[in-house]
Amino acid sequence: MKQIKLVISDFHLSRGKWLPDGRRNPLEDFHQDDRFGEFLKHYSTGDFHEASVELIINGDFFDPLAVMPPDLSLHELRRIEFPIDVEEHAAVEQIKTILKGHPATVSAMKDFLERGKKITFRWGNHDASILWPAVQRVITETLSPPSADQIEFQDKPYIFDRICVDHGHQYEALNHFDEDQHFVERKTKSGKKTILSLPFGSFFVLGFLNRVKLERKYINQVQPFHLYLKYALLYEPVFFVVNGTRATWFFVKMRFVTHPMRFAHFGKTLRIIYEIFRRVDLEDEAEKLLMGAGSDTLAFDTLILGHNHQAKVRVFPNGKQYINTGTWIPVTSLDIGALGHRILRTYAYIEYLDGWPRASLRIWNGCPRISDEFT
Repeated sequence: MKQIKLVISDFHLSRGKWLPDGRRNPLEDFHQDDRFGEFLKHYSTGDFHEASVELIINGDFFDPLAVMPPDLSLHELRRIEFPIDVEEHAAVEQIKTILKGHPATVSAMKDFLERGKKITFRWGNHDASILWPAVQRVITETLSPPSADQIEFQDKPYIFDRICVDHGHQYEALNHFDEDQHFVERKTKSGKKTILSLPFGSFFVLGFLNRVKLERKYINQVQPFHLYLKYALLYEPVFFVVNGTRATWFFVKMRFVTHPMRFAHFGKTLRIIYEIFRRVDLEDEAEKLLMGAGSDTLAFDTLILGHNHQAKVRVFPNGKQYINTGTWIPVTSLDIGALGHRILRTYAYIEYLDGWPRASLRIWNGCPRISDEFT
């Protein structure tokens, strides 16, 4: 029997393209529902009808951090305080909103499961809320697989057959979670409550970046970000200074004022400041891991990451391989080697030949279209 595994990441599904009152959702980045449906249908019918197919969703498939209230004016949205303490009941409502906002994607995933295929979820820094048991139940009930073992949730890096699939956020201090303590108890006036233990990067998205995105939709899609800062200073100095000041105050407030006991660790604070201006290069991290000391004792030869939205494949001299599955949302690159605005729809394709997995990076082109929406 033919056996394949497909790895995708960073779709960032939010509330959906349209708000209930007919307005466009400014925080929705994913507009590839139909393309994704074609993708799942292709790999579960025809030549793949009898095949063993597993879809590995490697983090940030959902984006609860971008789920905003639907009934506010643009002026009110700029001033809204997104909740930073995520309790289980709130996470459940967020995931229900996301699933409702993308009916075509949900339908395609249900059809995929009904054809006997499997879906495995690995969480990322934007959708860590799927660690909540109640959220996992909502996803499972919504997708309603014929068999319970057709949906799996991985809370650790997914390692199989000398391949490791991990989202990649744990390499950054900015987005690093304590994997030994995903949930913490916090005292409030109404008593203790259990919340998701989010890193500073998540608070930055909730409390600052979402508001900036209302004015500059591309702000979370620009790569590399340190080049954008230089261009912004040169071409939009007022915007740069105003939002730079706001970002600085937000950083000080969150690190030392609002939650001083939880977040103000001096060494980590310095690392976060550095990463804001110079992001960790996942390819470099992969090289250290796969080529450095101890690489011969690793349980895997291929490392598949996502997170930074930079599709990449690299084979090292020792035969070990790094793949980044990129994203299916728009990317604006300021790097001279990949200059421009594009949507690549990349994914990792793992095929078993003679009992051994062969991993490669592919681009999903899908069916020919007369036109596509420009996003």
